[in-house]
Amino acid sequence: MPNRETSLSLPPRWCDDSLSSFVDQAFRNTLATFVRKRDATQILMQLDQVYMCIGENLDNASDVIGAILLVRSHSAFRGACRMSMSGQVPEAFPSMRICLEYALYALHINLHPGLGETWIARHDNSDSLRAVRREFKYCTIIKTLQRQDNHLCSIVTQLYEKTIDFGAHPNERAITGSMEMHQGDKETRLMQIQLHGDTLSLDYVLKTTAQTGLGSLCIFQLLFKERFQILGLNSVIDRLRKRV
Repeated sequence: MPNRETSLSLPPRWCDDSLSSFVDQAFRNTLATFVRKRDATQILMQLDQVYMCIGENLDNASDVIGAILLVRSHSAFRGACRMSMSGQVPEAFPSMRICLEYALYALHINLHPGLGETWIARHDNSDSLRAVRREFKYCTIIKTLQRQDNHLCSIVTQLYEKTIDFGAHPNERAITGSMEMHQGDKETRLMQIQLHGDTLSLDYVLKTTAQTGLGSLCIFQLLFKERFQILGLNSVIDRLRKRV
């Protein structure tokens, strides 16, 4: 086994500015989360492995668009993991939202022959753009899931609304959940937290990221039933349901 322990050689002037200093601290937070929140990060890693397994075994898939959107959903999940582990709590939720949307789009296209061409032709002309906006409204694509699995639809709906509330839109909870008030003798200062430490907010975003990844995978499970079964992923997902 190779020795994975190594020192990192930083480039000149790294951390001499506010941006690289922020990125550096975000990375250090990620390492701390990996060590201190081991149960939570283990679940994220197991979900990532499910994504990897199904993504690497979609050769000759009949639903090419669904396969492509699965890979993008996986990438969005990883983005949410990276930001949640670093403590960028509100910023993790937009990635969670698109993780779910990729899965919902894939299911909607799969079950409506011809919509794949509509989706691909989005930017061909103004009529094509209007057609995509009409056919892929959230209220439309969520109904497609509801017709397939009402229980899963209820879970995904709650998750989707949670992403909107906590960061995918600039809503109140996204702001106040990362705000501190400092009362002084002469003034009151409101501070916005960009990197959360070991707090309830960190626990919450890690758990929600896991729930989002699981929910998205369950949608893809409806598309690629045989592949999930052959790869033994159904039992893995069932075990993860009990932990997330």
